[in-house]
Amino acid sequence: MRAHDPSGMVMVHVLPAAEPCPLQLGVIVPRSVCPTAVGRNRLRRLLRESIRTLLVEEPALLAGAEAVVLRWRVKPSSDCKRLRLRQVLPLVRAALEVATDSQQ
Repeated sequence: MRAHDPSGMVMVHVLPAAEPCPLQLGVIVPRSVCPTAVGRNRLRRLLRESIRTLLVEEPALLAGAEAVVLRWRVKPSSDCKRLRLRQVLPLVRAALEVATDSQQ
C-alpha cells in the first residue's frame, strides 16, 4: 500500500504482514531534496525516530505491517539541518493514517 501525507512531503509504502514479525524500515532521502549529506542524514534520523515514537505512542498504526518504507519527496521550506522531530512526526503520522485507512 502506498500513500502520501496531505502536504505531499512524505510518501509511505506499507507491506502488510502475513504473520506477526519484527518491523523492517527503509528510509529514502534523495539528493535533490537536500544537497548536503549532513542534511540528508538528519532527515533520515528524524524519519527513523518518528517511526520509533509512533510504535510506542500509536502501535495500531503499524500493527499489521511487515515493512515500511518512508520517502521524503519535497524540499523542506527551511534548511534540512534545521528540521526538528516536532515538524516531521505529524507528516509521518498523517501518511501512515492515510495508508491504514485505505488498507482497510
